[in-house]
Amino acid sequence: MGKIIKSESLHLQAYHLIKEAIMEGNLKPAERVVEAKVASKLGTSRGTVREAIRMLTQDGLLIYNDGFVKVYEPTVEDVVDIFECRESLEVLAVRLAIKNLTDEVKESLAHNLQETKKVKPDSPELGQLDQQFHTIITEASNNGQLIKLLEVIKVKTHYMRKSMVGGSFYPSFIEDHEQIYELMLSGNEEEAANLMSIHIKKALEGVLMHIKS
Repeated sequence: MGKIIKSESLHLQAYHLIKEAIMEGNLKPAERVVEAKVASKLGTSRGTVREAIRMLTQDGLLIYNDGFVKVYEPTVEDVVDIFECRESLEVLAVRLAIKNLTDEVKESLAHNLQETKKVKPDSPELGQLDQQFHTIITEASNNGQLIKLLEVIKVKTHYMRKSMVGGSFYPSFIEDHEQIYELMLSGNEEEAANLMSIHIKKALEGVLMHIKS
């Protein structure tokens, strides 16, 4: 965990540093987060860390358990719940994105697909490109609340995958992405929404398979 170096927005800096430690596995699931120790490591006040912890509990990455702050430890039921929410929201996102489709969005999706085809199946970049494809569609929805909700879900999905599967597994998705892209171009909202639903279900099945194996 790094140290805070700027004077402005100290709690935001602390938030990002602690969040990074959680996402990278430096703070483990169920590990206790002690305010005073974190403040000492970051070189900041306990009040700053307290505000950062409050923000991270809102994100769901930290929880209060028996009077202590601990890193969120997801269960299989949590994975199912988050993917169910993700499915409903991403179906809405692709519907809205089709209604708001611009040349810039089309180019961004096309470029993402081109880059994805160049990446080796075991490359960490594959996961980043997968997330980028979905993020482009989400942002194209032009729905601020939807974007915020899916950002929280994206973070939790990544954290669950990394902490429960190891972060290296990403199911083959390029064909689904290409089909979703083509359906968006043709304005076929119903089929795009249906395929997005199937696509998220397949992702859930893949994650569960790796958790149970």
